[in-house]
Amino acid sequence: MDYKLELIKLIDKFIVESVEEFKEAEVLILNDCGFKKMFRKHDYQGNINKLKAVKKHAQKLNPSSVKVPESDVETRKLQKQFEKCMIVFNSVCDAYVQMQLALKEKAEGSGLQYKEYRLIHDRVKAAKAALNDHMHDMDILYSDFADITRGHDEEEEIAQFGNVKVMTYEDLK
Repeated sequence: MDYKLELIKLIDKFIVESVEEFKEAEVLILNDCGFKKMFRKHDYQGNINKLKAVKKHAQKLNPSSVKVPESDVETRKLQKQFEKCMIVFNSVCDAYVQMQLALKEKAEGSGLQYKEYRLIHDRVKAAKAALNDHMHDMDILYSDFADITRGHDEEEEIAQFGNVKVMTYEDLK
């Protein structure tokens, strides 16, 4: 398989199987934080297990395994950005696990101080912001790269829905 397509496949797998799964776990965690749910029992261990599974799945992907020639600067740039995203993604998972562990211990009666919780919460927030920045940068590189690699040219591409041709700005000239 072409090394460019191999890298695209890895990134797609990361986004679909790791990032999307993480987002689903994050929604469950955030839903537990609602005011009306504050005094209900929460499945902290279940959340921790989901986060660890997502992280483990992401760690199985190895961007470095794709052999990119030194001369292909654009592909190397995308590969490096992908590696950075993977590192930051793992730190986000770790931060969320730490938060869930602290909340679990608090629910079991340990004395979690507000300062401690605030520090953990701030780490989660900072890690999440860093992930968003890195994912945005990778997405910019990836979208152009994937279109070129897969042979799509935006200006020549004609979108069709059934038998209806979608008109472009150039069609109106």
